[in-house]
Amino acid sequence: MSNDHAFTETELAQRWNISIKTLQRWRSENRGPRYIKLSKVVRYRLADILDYEQAQRQGETVRDELPPLPSRAPAPKPAPDPEPSQPEPMRYTLKEAFALIAQYGSLQAAEAALGEADDESRG
Repeated sequence: MSNDHAFTETELAQRWNISIKTLQRWRSENRGPRYIKLSKVVRYRLADILDYEQAQRQGETVRDELPPLPSRAPAPKPAPDPEPSQPEPMRYTLKEAFALIAQYGSLQAAEAALGEADDESRG
């Protein structure tokens, strides 16, 4: 090892404000910065720590892979509702419905007959 400063687990944990257990778990998962292990002693070279920190900063700022954010342009106005192709069905009280069914046989027949009568009165 050269004259580079090497951090202990405790020093690196304090630098990053994480627990020593996190560093130990990262090592078991092959995550985190490169380290040197001699017997039971673990050291992190400053150069490796700085490289890892730089890689993490770059990883946070990579936005090319994300979809672009929506623009602040005003949303397009919704198209007006098209005219209904069929008129809205008539609503009847129960008493009116029974009377129409008794007279015309069904509500559809009653509406057809009433519609024809309405057309004749207009035209």
